[in-house]
Amino acid sequence: MTHDAVRPAPGVVDVPAALLDAVIAHAVREAPLEACGLIVGSASLAAGGRPLRYVACRNALASRSRFSIDRRDLYRVTVDADDAGEVIWAIVHSHPHSAAVPSSTDTGLALYPDAVHLVVSLAGASPEVRAWRVVDGTATELGLWRG
Repeated sequence: MTHDAVRPAPGVVDVPAALLDAVIAHAVREAPLEACGLIVGSASLAAGGRPLRYVACRNALASRSRFSIDRRDLYRVTVDADDAGEVIWAIVHSHPHSAAVPSSTDTGLALYPDAVHLVVSLAGASPEVRAWRVVDGTATELGLWRG
């Protein structure tokens, strides 16, 4: 399935430093399991939206190498965002033992083509966060500005 209606996004995303700090802190707390969460925004990146807040979610798989956002958490965040006129701006997950690059499983299961995907790696000396756009199973890296 192609997403012809998906608008192109800018090549760089600006995420507030405090928001990225919350993402990293959550990933560190959940290690050695993969952490996951959602960033709620004013609109999608392609529509000029800005990230507003990070919502840590439960990993329903409780796995060291895969994640699935708990369906109750996903429902709650989606309804709250919709009620506030907001959207899911980014899908976040960590790679406790590998690079901050989406795996083939990550890209194959990506269901939100308008969302940014932030991947946090804890494999190095310090956490690394990289931003991606995933459409039709293909990941394209975006520049990440820590605003």
